Amino acid sequence: MDELIPRALRRNPHLALSALLFFGGILGLAYGVPAIAGALFGAGATMLGGWITLTNTQQASAAEKSRRESDAKRYLTPELFRVITRLLYVHQRAIANYSCAALGHEMPKDEKVDFQPIMPVLYPDAPQFHNLPGDDAVALVELYDSLHVLSGTVTDWYGRPSTLPVQIFHAILHGVDQSLKQAQPCVPRFDIDKLYPPKHASEGTISQRIAVALQHSDKARENHIKHFEEQQKNVQEPKK
Repeated sequence: MDELIPRALRRNPHLALSALLFFGGILGLAYGVPAIAGALFGAGATMLGGWITLTNTQQASAAEKSRRESDAKRYLTPELFRVITRLLYVHQRAIANYSCAALGHEMPKDEKVDFQPIMPVLYPDAPQFHNLPGDDAVALVELYDSLHVLSGTVTDWYGRPSTLPVQIFHAILHGVDQSLKQAQPCVPRFDIDKLYPPKHASEGTISQRIAVALQHSDKARENHIKHFEEQQKNVQEPKK
């Protein structure tokens, strides 16, 4: 308790000076110099009023900043949710095609468009984007930048002549994995799980679906390596 008052005065120099002036005014009254005491009381009251005005202004500014940040998140979150949902769909198609190509199964009938992510419309021109807290804006930028990389990968790799399908879909799968990893920190920052709960408990939340998708990618690569090693072994040691 003894430290609270000195600490408060150090953090609020206007208040400290005002208190000093009031104290001087009290001394002036005690020593019979009312004119000086009055002047000191007046100056102290002015400083106190300035401190109150400054404090109110800072509080109002902080409240307005918080409101703008909250509004910006609400404005940008629906589009972010659509982007992540599309990424999960692209991942589903990419892993299906990669697994079939790796294991020599019949390929699905997906088209090039099935692997393209959707691009944000509001980012980066919407003024609300500039009202986001710094770390939230950075997370969004990193995710949306990764979408351009993924889109370029699909454009460059899909249907590339003289390239094995397993290589094509491995490149696309790697690209969507990277975007999903960038999406992971965005989910809690924008309260995606809370705002968009799963329709059925078995679906899992968005964060859970991303984690499972990345696990499936690792498993698919392990299966590919295992299948490749078995093929190499069979080639080196043909059955008699």
